[in-house]
Amino acid sequence: MEATTTCRGAIENYSGKLPFWIAPRQVVVASIVSEADEYVQHVVDTLVARGLRAEADTRNEKINYKVREHSVGKVPVILACGMKEVADDTVSVRRLGEKQTQVVTLNAVADQLAAEATPPDLVQHHAISVV
Repeated sequence: MEATTTCRGAIENYSGKLPFWIAPRQVVVASIVSEADEYVQHVVDTLVARGLRAEADTRNEKINYKVREHSVGKVPVILACGMKEVADDTVSVRRLGEKQTQVVTLNAVADQLAAEATPPDLVQHHAISVV
């Protein structure tokens, strides 16, 4: 019972917008056009291989609808993929609460998100030793 109360308190404290490392769905990769569906799955596989909780959204819906739906669902990061992203091996990154998107290479975003997914108590701090 106490754990349930603690979880409920944490969710209320963050207004449902959990920190990236603890969010149940960290990343949704959404296709802009159906021709990008295979690349979307490749992006998801890459992220999952790096230890992220990622899923694909290849439904036949407009990208704005998908972004709005996943934003309401408090997904911290939404990656959008169209034919330009397929050709360039990039993704369009949109973070929860931000209006602007950023186009980044797949490897760069995978590295960045994997680092952000590390719980704070497991982050290695590099202490500077004074001699």
